[in-house]
Order: sequence, then C-alpha cells, then structure tokens
Amino acid sequence: MNFWSKLNQDPQKKLEEQIREFSLKYQQNINEIQIFKMFISDQDDEFAIWKNAESQVKSVCGANVENGQLTFQCFTCAPDPHHMYCYKCFNPDIHLNHKCIIKHNIGGACDCGDEQTIIPSGFCSKHQGVSKFDYNQELNKISDSLKKKIENFIKALCTIYLNLMKRIKQDHNMFNVILLKFYHISEKWLITPFKEVIDSEYDIEEYYRIFQQALFLNTILFKMCYWFTESRLCFIILLSQIFQQKLTQESKQTIFEDVFEVQVLLESQGPQPALKIESLLFRFYADYSFKQFIQVCYLKQYASMWLQTKKKVTKYDKLMEDYLIKLQTIKSLQFAQAQHEALLKMAQVVKNYIQKYKESTEITIGLNLSEIHEQHTQYVAERLQEVFLSHQYIQNIYNQIRDLSILIHSQTPISSLSQLQYSVIFKLRYEYNFFYKVGFKQLQEALGDYYQQFIHGQITKEIIQNFKYDQFTITSYLNCYNQIKPQHLDILEEHLTIWQQDLQDAAIQVILVGIQRLFSSQFSTLQFQENISKLLLTQSYQILKKKYKGISVDSQLNEAYKKYIENKNLTPAEIFDRLSKIFLVLMKSITVVERVFTFILSYLYCLKNFESGTEFESYLLDILQEDKKELKNNFYEVLSKCLQMYVSVQFCQNQFIEQIYLGLNDQQDQVILESFDSSFLRIYLFLYENEGFQDLNKIMDNRRIIKSGSDRILCCLLLRILSSDLDLYNVCCSTLKELPRDLKLSLAKAIQNFYNLSTFLSFTDIESKLRRMGIQACSNLPDHVLQICEVDQALKQLKLRSEYRVIYDPAIFNINTAINSQIVEKLVEQNKSENEIHLGNGICWDVELFKNNNYRIILYNILKRYCQKEYINKNLDLLKTEGFALIQAYQLLYIQLVAANYFMEQEFKTYAPFIIIQLEQILGVTQRKDDIQRIQVLISEINKLITVVKPVVIQKQPQVKDTKINLQNKKNQFKEKYNKLQKSEFIQNMLESNDIKDNNDEKDVNVCSSCKLPLSQQSSVALMLLIKKPQTSNFSIISKESLECFKNNQFNLIDVGVACCKHYFHYTCLIERFESDQQYRRQNAPDWVKIGCPVCKLPCTITLPIQRQLTNLDVESFNQDLQLFVTKNAIENLFEDQITAQKTLAETYYNIFFDLLISLFHNPSEYIRDQKNIVFHQLLLILNATNMEAAKAKIIEQFQFQTENNFILNILSLIQKYVVIEKDLQKFKVEVLSSCNQYNIRNEIYIQLALSLEIQDELLQQAIQFEKQIVKQENFNQYALINQLQLEDQLKSIIGLTFKEFYNKYFTKKCFACGFYNKDQRHGGFSMCLFCSKTFCIYSCNKDIKTGNLNLHANKEHNGISIYVNLENGYVTLLCSPISIQYYKCLFYNQLGQRIDIENSNSDWNSFNLDIQKLREISQIIMNSSYQAIIRNLEVRQNQLDMDGYL
Repeated sequence: MNFWSKLNQDPQKKLEEQIREFSLKYQQNINEIQIFKMFISDQDDEFAIWKNAESQVKSVCGANVENGQLTFQCFTCAPDPHHMYCYKCFNPDIHLNHKCIIKHNIGGACDCGDEQTIIPSGFCSKHQGVSKFDYNQELNKISDSLKKKIENFIKALCTIYLNLMKRIKQDHNMFNVILLKFYHISEKWLITPFKEVIDSEYDIEEYYRIFQQALFLNTILFKMCYWFTESRLCFIILLSQIFQQKLTQESKQTIFEDVFEVQVLLESQGPQPALKIESLLFRFYADYSFKQFIQVCYLKQYASMWLQTKKKVTKYDKLMEDYLIKLQTIKSLQFAQAQHEALLKMAQVVKNYIQKYKESTEITIGLNLSEIHEQHTQYVAERLQEVFLSHQYIQNIYNQIRDLSILIHSQTPISSLSQLQYSVIFKLRYEYNFFYKVGFKQLQEALGDYYQQFIHGQITKEIIQNFKYDQFTITSYLNCYNQIKPQHLDILEEHLTIWQQDLQDAAIQVILVGIQRLFSSQFSTLQFQENISKLLLTQSYQILKKKYKGISVDSQLNEAYKKYIENKNLTPAEIFDRLSKIFLVLMKSITVVERVFTFILSYLYCLKNFESGTEFESYLLDILQEDKKELKNNFYEVLSKCLQMYVSVQFCQNQFIEQIYLGLNDQQDQVILESFDSSFLRIYLFLYENEGFQDLNKIMDNRRIIKSGSDRILCCLLLRILSSDLDLYNVCCSTLKELPRDLKLSLAKAIQNFYNLSTFLSFTDIESKLRRMGIQACSNLPDHVLQICEVDQALKQLKLRSEYRVIYDPAIFNINTAINSQIVEKLVEQNKSENEIHLGNGICWDVELFKNNNYRIILYNILKRYCQKEYINKNLDLLKTEGFALIQAYQLLYIQLVAANYFMEQEFKTYAPFIIIQLEQILGVTQRKDDIQRIQVLISEINKLITVVKPVVIQKQPQVKDTKINLQNKKNQFKEKYNKLQKSEFIQNMLESNDIKDNNDEKDVNVCSSCKLPLSQQSSVALMLLIKKPQTSNFSIISKESLECFKNNQFNLIDVGVACCKHYFHYTCLIERFESDQQYRRQNAPDWVKIGCPVCKLPCTITLPIQRQLTNLDVESFNQDLQLFVTKNAIENLFEDQITAQKTLAETYYNIFFDLLISLFHNPSEYIRDQKNIVFHQLLLILNATNMEAAKAKIIEQFQFQTENNFILNILSLIQKYVVIEKDLQKFKVEVLSSCNQYNIRNEIYIQLALSLEIQDELLQQAIQFEKQIVKQENFNQYALINQLQLEDQLKSIIGLTFKEFYNKYFTKKCFACGFYNKDQRHGGFSMCLFCSKTFCIYSCNKDIKTGNLNLHANKEHNGISIYVNLENGYVTLLCSPISIQYYKCLFYNQLGQRIDIENSNSDWNSFNLDIQKLREISQIIMNSSYQAIIRNLEVRQNQLDMDGYL
C-alpha cells in the first residue's frame, strides 16, 4: 500500500499532513476560531460546547499580569513573599486588619484560588480553589467526540512541530543566530541588500524556513490552548490530561515533556522571539494536579532547560548586535524604504562580518536557559517546598549544577551570564522563613536515631561518618562541587581570550542563606550550630582534600608562565597582558567549597573564642581526624588559591571583577569574596604564627609578579589584616543576630570613624558608608548597629553608645577613599595635628582594648608576631625602594611601631633610634611632598612613643582624676540650681515683664523694614494673611460642648484664620518690594504665593494700616479688601445690598477677633512675639471708624452671643455693643478689664489684652472700681477651647500609635473617588485625609481630569486646605490647593530611626511607632492655621513640590 493510500485510510495522518501544509503559511495571522473549525470541528454544536463552558466562578485565577500593572499582596493570607493578587481578585473587605500592600513593579500570574499559596479565606468570590470542583463533573461538560478531536489535533500538531525541532536540533550549531535574525528582518521588511548578501555568502534559507514553520506551529499550539482555557476549568482539565499522555506508544515521555525539551532551542536560536510559555503555564496551574505534574517535569527535565552552543568570535560581534537593536525600530515598509542608503552600508558591514566569521577559529561556549526556568518560583509555597527539595528527581538538578560548575571552572571561555541563574533555585527556597521546617525534617531523616543528640549534644565521629549527605539539601548542594578538578592550563596562544563573568558569589550565598535560616529557627541551639558547622567543615574538607591531590595552583601558574611568557621576547606590556589573562583563568581554581570551608572556620572561631592558634588547631584536628602535617598541607593549598584570587583581582585591574570581589556593587546581602580570602589568611596566620608569615611570603614570591608589584599587593593585604577584623565580620555577619565581642568591636571601629563627620547619623547614612567601604549590609545589620549606637529620640538619628568614642583610622579606608577624604576635611576644619590626620588613632584604640583580657584575640596574636624587628625592617626596606611611594606602607609601619611599643616595650625603645635614623635617611632622598610629611609624622610619633614619662606626673594622676570628679560634681550642682531657677515663678514673671518692656521699647522705635527710616503717621502698613479655615469633622479646636455657640444657623465665628508678622512698611516701600519680587514668582500661582512679607516671607492677602490717625480712605480701603477676601471664598454673593454687606463685614471682623483671641489663649508669648496685639488694636480702631448704622438692628438680631460662662463670646459681645453699635472704645476697654476680673483670667493673658487695647493707668483704676461691684463667676468654661495637648490626643486617636494600627484603619476603606485603588495611577500611593479620614488614590482616578484627587477633595470639603498621610510610607502631604508638598514629615519610625518599607515582607509594622514630636508639629500647624505660611517658605526638593494640582 503506497503512502497516499495510507494517508486516505488514516485520519490522523491526514490531519498531520494538513497541519504540515498549513505551517508553510507561517506569515499568516492566527485566528483561533478559524483553526478550531479547520482542524478540530466545523460543527456548530461542538463550537457551542466551548462557548457555553465559560464560568463566572473558577478554581484559580492565573491571570497574566504585566510588570507595572496594579497588583496586591496580603502577607496575612499568603506568607509566600512572591504571591500576587490581580486587581480584579483583590477584595479589601475580606482583608480587614491584614498586612496588605499595593504593588506595581511585579509581573506574573494571579494566585487567587491557589490553595498552595493563599489560604482559602483569602480567595475572592470568583476563585474557590480546585478542591471545590468535581473533575469528572467538569469534564462531562465536553462531549466525548470533541474531547477526542482536540486530543487528535494536539497530537498531530505536536508530531509535526517536534519533527521540525528535531531537524533544527541537529543543525543549529552550523548556523549563526545573528545572521538568522538579519535574514528574518530582510524577509519581513523586504530589505533586498541584506537578503542578497546573506544568500551569496551563507546558505541559510532552508534552515530559516524550517525554523519559521516550527515557530508558527508553536504559536498555534500555545494560542489555541490559551483560547480553549479562557475562564473554562473543564478545558483546563482536559488539556492537562492530554499533555500528560504520550505522543505515541513508543514514546518514553509525555507530550508536555517533549515540548518542554525543545523549548530552550526555540527561544534562544530562533530568528524572532517565540511566544512566551509562562502565560500558558499560569493558566494550567488552575489544575493543581497538573501543577504538581509540571513540577515533576521541571525536576526531571531540568537539564533540558539548558542549551550549550558553540559560538565563533569576531571583532564585529558587538557591532552586529547594535545593528539588530536599531533594526527593531522599523515599523513599516515605508520606513524601511526611506532608510535604503543606510541599509546598503549596513549590508556591506554584514558581508564583512560573514567573511570574518568564516575565518574565525576562536570558539566560546554559550549557555542558554529557557524561560521555563523562571517557573521554579511557582513551586515555593510551603506545601511544595518539601516535595521539591526531597523529590527523587532533585538529583537531576544537582547533576546539572555539577556539570555546569565543572564547565565554569574549566578553561573554556563562556560568553553568557545564564550560568548565574542555577543558584537562584535554592537561594529562593532557603530564603523563606518556613525553610527551616524542611531543613530540620531532612536532618531528622538523615540522622535517624542520632537526631536528638545532634540538636542538643556533642556530635561524634560516628554521627559524621554515618550522616546521609544526599538526604539533606545543604550538604547535597555542596556536593555538586565535588567533581571540580584542577587542570593544566591550555589556552590558544594566538588570542588568549578570557570570559570571566562568574566569581561564584551567588553560589556561596545560597549556603549561607540556608545556614542562616536554620540558625535563626526556634529549634536551633548553640550546640546544634556548632554541630552542623562541624558537619559542613568535615564535608568541605574532604572535598578539598580529594581535589588537592591533583595539580596545585602554583604548578598551574609555573607551567603557564613557561608556556606563554618565558623566552617569548615579549615587551613588559605584553607580559602584563598575558599574565593578567593567566590570572583570570586561575581565578577559577577557587570554588564554592573553599568559601564554605572559610566560612565554617571563621564561624567556629567566633563561636568558641579560642585563646590561641594552638588551641584552635587542636580543635580542628579532633573534628577532622587528620594528621597535623596533612592538615597544614591542605590549608596551604587553600591559602594559595585565596591569595591567587586576591592577587589576580589586584593585578588585573578589571573593574567589573573588582566591583564584585570587593562587594562594591551595592546589592543587599551580597557575599564579599575578598573578605573570605583575607579571613582565611587571618586564620592561617593565627594558626601557624611565624611559619604562617613565611608561607605568605613564599606564596607571594611564586606569583611571578615583579618584586615591586608583589610588595605593593602584599602591603595592602597585610594592612587589611592588621587594621581591623572587618573581613571576619563580612564572612559571619549574616548568620549572627547577636555579634560576639570581637566582631562587634570590628564593626564598631568602622562606625566610630563615621562619627568624625557628624555627632548624629541616620541608619541609612551608616549603612551606605559601610557598603561603600566593602562591608556587608546584611539583614542583621540593624541589630548589629544597635549594639554600638543608640537612637536620639528627638532627632530620630543614631549616636554612639557611651562605651565607644570617636576615633580615626585611615588604614581601614583603602577600598574606598572618598569617606576618608570627607573625614580629613573635617579634621582639618577642627585644626587637628598632622599626626592625627596622617596616622589617626585606630591602632591606639586596638592596643587599649588589648589591655582587657581576651579582647581582639586573633588581631592580638597576629600583631604580636608581625611587630617583630625583622618585619619592621622589611617594611623599612620597602620605603627605601625607589618609586615605592605607597601610603599603605607608612600606615602599616605605624601599626607595627605602636604594636611593638606595646608588646615589647623595652626592646622597642632600644631599637627605635635606629628606626628613626633609617627614616631620616629615607627623608634625605625623598622628593615627594606627601612622603616627606608622612616620614616626618612617623619620626614624631616614634619620639612620642619612646619619651620617658616623669614619675611626678604619674603621682599626680590620681589627683587629676579627683579634680575631674570634683569638677563634675560642681557642674551637677550648678545644673540643679539652674533648673530650680528656671521653675521659679518669680524668675518667670521677671522674664515676662522684661519681654513686655523689650516689646514696648521696640514698638516705640518702629522703623520701615525695607528702607529702615522711621514710620510716619500716615501710609504705614502691616501685612496680614487671612485664610478660610478648613472644615474638619475629625477634630476641632473648639470643645464639642461649646461648638454650637460659635457656629450655628445664625453665624459662623470659626471660619477665618489670621496670621501676621512683626514687620512694618511704608506703603510705597512695600509696593516697590512687591513689584521686584514678582519676577521670581509663577504668574499662575495663587496670590498668597505671589505676595508676601519681603523680610520673613509670610504670605499676605491684605494690608493693615497701622498709623494712629486713620483716614476715611484707610478705613474704606481696608474694608473693601476684607469684602474682596470674603467674595473670593464665598459660594453666594454676600454684598448684594448695604445691610447684607455690613452684616457680612461684621461677621468677618468677629471671625478675625475670634482667631486672635484663640491665639492669645493658646500661646500668649507667641501672640505678643508676632505683635498680634497691634493688629488687634488697629482692627478695633478701624471697626470703630466703620459706619454700620444701616445694619445695626440686623446685626444685633443675628449675633446674639451666649455669653454665659464663655469669656471669648463675652469679649465679642462687648466688641459688638461698644465698638460696632455705640462706638465707645473707652467704655469697651473698661468692660474688657472687668470681664477679665470676673472670669479670673490669669495674669499673662490679662497683660496681653491690656497691651492689645493700649489701656492707660487711669482706665485700670476704673476697672478696679467696677471689679468691686461684680460677683466673680466660678465653675465655668473660660474659653471653650481645647489646648494643644488635647488636640494631640485627638490626632493620636485618628492616626494610631503604630504604623500597623494606622494602616489597618484606612487601607481597606478604598478610594472615595473611584471606589477602589486606581489601576492607572502613577504609583503615587494611597493617602488618608487627616481632617475627615477619607482615603484617596493620590493622583486623579479619571484620565480626563488633570486635577488630582487630593486637590479635588480639599476644594470640595475643606476650603482648599488639607493634610494627608500616605499609607505607603507614613509621610505627610501639606496641601493648599493647587500647591502641595509631599514628604513634608514622616510620622512613623522604628527603634533605628528608620522609616517603613512596606514592600519588605519581613518588616514588623508594629515596630514603627508614631513620632510624637512630628505629631506635635502637625498639631501646631492646625492650631495656628499656618498651612500657607509653611508651604510658601519651606525649601523643598523638586520631587516634593506640586504647583499644578496634580495630586
């Protein structure tokens, strides 16, 4: 039977042939319905099955969310920090009092309904989890006929697709991906020059057609699956079952695994990007059983996600990549035709590239990683952790990591960064807080009956020998590196190209994170920490011991030197270049295992506090069951590799590598590799003392570097070792919440230096400076810093604890000299001596600590050896070397000298004169000014050290101490006496009377604040700011019981606020200043921004005449200004007739007087300081001169003040009676004084009122006579006001005392403008109005409205003024529409003075407390109505200020 006959008889074969023919039309757009009807079913009833299967309630959402779209997280419902709700699934009402945040910077799949990630109570109403659905019931929604047709279609399509991919897999190494992409662009945009060049030089057309067919079929498969499963659980279940079938009976794996296996090839080697698989996988995760299946596939097929390719290298590679980026901008045929000339030139370059590519013999390896790799984040939920880390197929991942590590540590150049990704799989899992549960469970299985002893008792040799290393994730991961073997260097001499991208910092970080999680768990004990350290130490040592049986790094270097450099007649530059490249290759000789070994050694040293190297060595010999000589030999090999790494970085001067190695690329919790190398050297010197120093010199001599270069590197390294123990801190800090004494002192030494710059520093400042110094800013850093510093509660900044003092040690700043330069500038400003500036006092601080028993043990022991005469002489010889002008050499010599004076004082004093002679000889031949200064300073310091102190001084020291104590006692006595005086009522009265006198004196000599000439009796003005006070529902400065007395249906006395300053001007001078100031103001800004006091910048809305003799014009002009202010701020016309106008004017005056009285009662001293007494008096004069005759009756009728038991209303009533109606100012003044006596007004307010009314002595006498006739009232509310403390209490209640309380109160309220959280907002966050507690998206929720929600709300409900608190960060926004200032004050800080970072899932929101001082400042703004004054005068950054009402 021929082929066509078989085809006619086999419908499946016919379907495959149809799909094959259709794949040739790869340029067509894909229409899912068309595909369904063409290849699955053309029957309407079967199409209807799909159409009607859509369900409103699904198991899991799985919606694909792009980065930047609105998403949410709730850490109460989902501890996984990588979970996500899309905006459709997040219902605030079911997350009351939960730890929820808004996110914009993550993408992925919505997890709502995923029972492995989110607890069921956190699901929305549309997604109820898989357990709520019956699989069989769902599948019954699809007819058996349609099921079979869909299955046949998928199998037929996959058959053709996989056959095409099989051909591509065979040939992909023969074809250049760059040329394939150029060919695709030529086809897509009809760029003939490209196509002609490539066709003539490179036969790629057939391969391109095959790849395009495969891409087309892959797209059909993914799009159809996505189309089938849109809101249809039944089709999700059906397709997941189909993908778990085998393609044919002979297949060894499932269809999904077949597709999985070729995905990386399609993604990385194609002419155009493949359709992303992640969206489809997110959809399938709705079927939890299929998600588990995918997880198994991930483990089983992990190696399939990696594609290793060979790539030729040419000088045109970078240029070709740049061309491809430019060609991506082509969007149309017309655009391509317009660029014809440029494309012709580009085609010529492509031709040259093809020729060079053919000629090239230089090959690099490319490691390509499938996007499926990122799906490992979907299997990190707590329930899936154990399955993932304990599955039988996890060994596949370990095997792939082992193969990759062998490749990375080989001499093969790798031209990609994908190899950095494998460690992420474990790091992400170890970082979870619940990882320890899996870790301890695995330990229990690996230890068996020994588990309890391992946790609480001493580990034995038997336990270590019988431990099942392959059953514990951390030891299994470490074993991935047990096959790396050192090799003889074999580099192609003609190009010696080196690609060095990975220093294995990520891999070591994985193990450190895992250990840290176990150590910080509730099951951890100190004995457990020591036991697991011993276990890992043994494992890593055995791996290293096996590894070191091969060729040593010294031998590798010597062989390479002879092969590539020796007897080659190379110039010094060529020697440097070749040696650098050899060093770059040798950097690969050190692996993760050496790093783990160093970490464990360092950790055990810190844990056990060994007093000597001998004691530490005995401890190690006992753990490792090793011969002493063999141990030293293996330690020597580790040291050789560490020093080779250190020398390579220092010698090669590769900035990229140096940044990673020194930890200067500003990443959180980054492993600082340089610290591992110097820490191992530190331990080696501690263990082997003088012999260790000899080995150090021997290894450095073997590096094949010229003597001066080697000496420079060694000098810097030793200075690093001897100046501080910060390398030990870097290695161990991430696993230590409480620092041991020595590490605390190491960190303290750095921080003590920072305080030369300022008495107070923020935690952020300290953290930033530590990073710049190459000190690890780990997650434990806040706890570590608080062991050294304490928070100043007033400033919310850190200061040194009393047991530490500010020191300066220039030796610790060699990695980053910028901070050192800042400190030197400060020291110069403080006139410090040259000795202090050049040498500092860091080593003196260390020596001071040595005097305490067991302090800085390892540094103590190393210094004790290195300060011996032979090492001092060696450094002196360095300084004698011509051209060796290295500042580190001087600093190192100074450390030796101070240490020698401490450890062997008598011997040093004998030897010191010879040192001085040698330094003077060096000084005689030195020409550089800096070196001359340093030598002179060193000589001066040596003389100080050897100067004999007379016994007389020693005898007087106790007296000096006694004198200091006596002085301190006297100081305390004076302080106590001063505090008593401060509290004395007599003194306070005296100070107040002096204030009054000073004010009166100042008033008598008033001059114009502009021209400084005396103010005339006419045309002199003060400036006033009138504001319409914001309406508030949350609080009021009027007590609730009396509020109706001041604001009711008849009148409103609390509507206007007034502010003024103490500067007065001639009217003409003021106008001149206003006109000159306008050029600096935005013309569209409000008047209160454009016009203000030229001196103090207080905003101004009205000028007040202050001359004693007021003219009718003065009175009329001022009243017109008042009317203008009211008109601008009123909704209705209040001046339509004379009577209404006069009533409105009277009410405005009453408002102003009311506000002035409030300010008097709240803060009398501030009232007089702002000279509101003058304003009060002038307003009385103007009101007295204002004709209210027409409206007298209406005024009396409307403003009937309830004066009983209310002093303020009593005063206003008197103003109405005697100033507005009767026009009798004298009588008014007498009545006011009488009221003061009647209401028992305290002395201070009484005096200020007298000043405000300018009451003479004779009036006081009259008031006294009236007082005798008045019965004083008792038990009344004098002012009916609340004070500032009461307002603060109200604000505390509104906001909450912790950030958690604040956030929980308001987050779930949603935006009052859009009813949700605006998905299109500009990431501005979400804010609460302090005046009414309503919450808003910060920017406009309506794209058509530019004005932001905050401005709209303030204008609508609060007279254009409001204070908002941001729920994302606790920052206050001040708003006087349209102007606002964001980040004005932060209201919440933790014990470090840090502000909240809500996106940090580990942050404790309860630890961020309300800052009472900042709250007090906000309350003062409200009390004084100083919103506009602050906004106008505050100096702000550009990102804080919004002038256009966009907020």
